[in-house]
Amino acid sequence: MMSDSKTIFKEGCALAFDEEHWQKINYSTGCFENNFAKGKDNYRNLDLEKQRAYTLRNKSLLNLEKLLVDFETHFNENGGKVLWARNADDALTMIFDIIRKERANAIMRSNSTVLDEIELNGFLERKNIRVVETEVGRFIMHQNKQKSYHPQSPSIHLSKEENNAILTSNFKLKADSSAKQMVNFVRHEVGIEAKDVPVCITGANFLLSNTGGVVLTENEGNILKSISLAKVHIVVAGIAKVIPNMDDLSVLLPLLSLHSSGQSMAGCNSITFGPSKTGNGPEQMYVILLDNNRSELLAHEKQRKVMSCIHCGACVSVCPIYKNIGGYSYGTKHIGPVGTVMAPLMEGLEDYNYLNSACSLCGKCVEICPVKIPLDDLIIENRHLAITEKTGNAKYDALLKAMIWHCKSRKKMDSPLFFKKLELKRLLALLWGENRPMPEFASKSFSQQWRERNL
Repeated sequence: MMSDSKTIFKEGCALAFDEEHWQKINYSTGCFENNFAKGKDNYRNLDLEKQRAYTLRNKSLLNLEKLLVDFETHFNENGGKVLWARNADDALTMIFDIIRKERANAIMRSNSTVLDEIELNGFLERKNIRVVETEVGRFIMHQNKQKSYHPQSPSIHLSKEENNAILTSNFKLKADSSAKQMVNFVRHEVGIEAKDVPVCITGANFLLSNTGGVVLTENEGNILKSISLAKVHIVVAGIAKVIPNMDDLSVLLPLLSLHSSGQSMAGCNSITFGPSKTGNGPEQMYVILLDNNRSELLAHEKQRKVMSCIHCGACVSVCPIYKNIGGYSYGTKHIGPVGTVMAPLMEGLEDYNYLNSACSLCGKCVEICPVKIPLDDLIIENRHLAITEKTGNAKYDALLKAMIWHCKSRKKMDSPLFFKKLELKRLLALLWGENRPMPEFASKSFSQQWRERNL
C-alpha cells in the first residue's frame, strides 16, 4: 500500500502540467534570481566567501557536542534555561507546559522552518490555544488554513488578487487593495491580535556557543516587536544551529541575507542573550534544542554535510523540480533539494525513497548554495543507499531488468511489435504518468530495416 507521503507526491506531480501554477512560481522565483544577481555584485569574490562559510559550518558540525554544552552553560549563566528535546513530541510537551504555567490562551510565533517541522500550529489549536502569526505571508496563509509553500515566502504560489481575496473573505478590506495596503492592513491586524499575548515562540538563525546568544534575522521587524511585548520567549532550534562565536556572523549573516532575498543585510538583525535585565523585554527565556532524528542524519558520514544548511531557501527558489511541482507535493516537512536529502534519512528511507527521483541533478542548488553543500552528490548517495538497503522502487527495478534482458539479445530486440507494446504497457505505464504519451516503437526493428535496405 502506498504511504500518504508517496500519494501526495504522485498527485502533486500533476502540477507540473498546470501552466497557471508554473507561471506564478516562476514569476516569484524569477524575482529572487534577479535580486540575487544584483546583490552578489557587492562581493569581490563570492566563491571565496562561500568557502569560508563552508569551513565555518563544517568545523561547527565536527565540534557539535562541545559547542552545544558550552552554549547551554553560557545561556544558563545569562539567566535563561536550556531544554533538550529528543523529538517533536518532547518539544511540544515542553512548550505546552510553559504556556500552561503562564495560563496563556494565545501565543505569537515567527516564520520558522523548525516550528513547522514540529507542527506547532496544529498541536496548539488542538489544545485550544490561539496562534498569532506575525509574518505577513504566514498570516495570510494561516487565515486560509494552509501551510507555508516556501521557506522564505510562504504565499509564493498565490497572486496578489488571491492574497487579497483571502483577506477580504476574513476581514473588512476592500477587494482592490494594493500590495502596500494589504501589508499595512496585516500589520495592523497582527498588532490587535498580539495585544496582551504573553508568550512568543521563535526559531533561531544561529546560536552562539561562547556567549549563549540567540541570533535572529528578519526584514519586517515582527520578531523584535513580539519579543518586546511578551513576558516569555521560547526559542526552538535544531542542534546544528550552533556556531562558535560572534565573529562568524560577519561571514554568515551577509550570505544568509543575499541568498534569502538578494539584500546585503536583512532589515533587522538582533542577538538576545537571555531574559531582560532592564524590564524591557521577556522576563523568562527558554531555548529548546531539538534533535528529532538529526543524530541519525549526523551518523551518515557523507550526507551529514547537509546539516551545514543555513536555511536561506535559495536552493528551493532555483530548483526546477520545485518550480514545477510546488512546495506541498514533496509530502515532507523540509522541501526542495535540502529536504530531498534530509527527509529519507530523518523520517525513514523506506517511506521517503521516492524523493530520490525528485531531482534532475542539474546542479543549480549546488551552484547557489551559500555554504557549498554538494547537494547533488548527497542525493546520489541517498540513491545508492536505497539500492543497497533494497528500499527502491520495485516496479522501476523490474523495468530495468527487463530492458537489460532485452538489450543483451538481438533476437529479443526483434521480438514482434505486439509483445513489445504489451511489455511496455505493463512495466512502464504506471511509472510514466498519465500526462505524458507513451513512447512508440517503430513498426520494424533496426535489424529488419537494415536487411531490407541492404539485400
